Amino acid sequence: MAGWKEWEFLERVTSSEFQSYLQDQVVQVYSGTAARSSALGTAVSEGMISYLSDTNTLQYYDGSAWANVSQPGDITAVTAGTGLTGGGASGDVTLNVNYAAVGSAVTIGTAQVTGLDTALAGKQNTITGAATTITTSDLTVSRALASDGSGKVSATSVTSTELGYLSGVTSAIQTQFTGKQNTISGGTAGQAFISNGTAAPGFGNVAAEYITTTVRTLAGTVTAYTATAADENDVIYSLATATCTVTIPDLILVGDRIDIVRDGAGTVVIAAGTGVTSWAGAGTAGTAVTFKIDQQYNAATVLKVANNTYRVIGRITA
Repeated sequence: MAGWKEWEFLERVTSSEFQSYLQDQVVQVYSGTAARSSALGTAVSEGMISYLSDTNTLQYYDGSAWANVSQPGDITAVTAGTGLTGGGASGDVTLNVNYAAVGSAVTIGTAQVTGLDTALAGKQNTITGAATTITTSDLTVSRALASDGSGKVSATSVTSTELGYLSGVTSAIQTQFTGKQNTISGGTAGQAFISNGTAAPGFGNVAAEYITTTVRTLAGTVTAYTATAADENDVIYSLATATCTVTIPDLILVGDRIDIVRDGAGTVVIAAGTGVTSWAGAGTAGTAVTFKIDQQYNAATVLKVANNTYRVIGRITA
């Protein structure tokens, strides 16, 4: 039995109640503030005293809230020591640091800072050598550094931008220049940039023996042939005795052609092959359309005029 009890008028007080509610609670004991609030509720009045066992705190109710009972210590005065000012023997006192006094009163040797004496021992007392020219002022901005005639550090006329042009260089620049060909002079109109196989290349006339056209002959028994890249700007020469279909895939460059000559008795049929998306000739168009060289000794040319685009011209019918 513990806590707070409010008796009614003429209510009987038992011995246990007297012990619990009066004797044991002259100073009321609670396990904590929550237990006190639960026991008392709003039945509190100014001057009540309670002890909280969880914090070992003695408190009194001041009429609006619970407050700690003052527990003064045994300090009778605060004296300002070395490097301090202020202090006092009563009331609130303040200590202030006397910086002027601290400077002369406190001495910290290198041995008191771990590793400081070793670090200082490895340092140069005074800057000497090449760096003496740059200890008191800044260098010209964004310039490459070099040693001058006295071996001192100095800024050169080379800018950081110019120095950046060397980024990515992996070998001696002069060696790279030496290995390059001198400026190539221009030729006259109609000349090509060629080499004779022994001299450095340049503009000149192409010898007749270097301009060649290959004739690919289709024998009399051939009935079908699919052109290859090797037929570019060459002639397909048909001797077929029966109908022969020549298929042209998209294999040559724009502006190039394949010439087809019929010398045999068999009709030559020209068809669009893989990759051709535009195919036209003899007044008609469509990749499914075929064109015929239907007279012996006639010829046709298949010309690539744009990407995937071919035109068939010559003595043909659709």
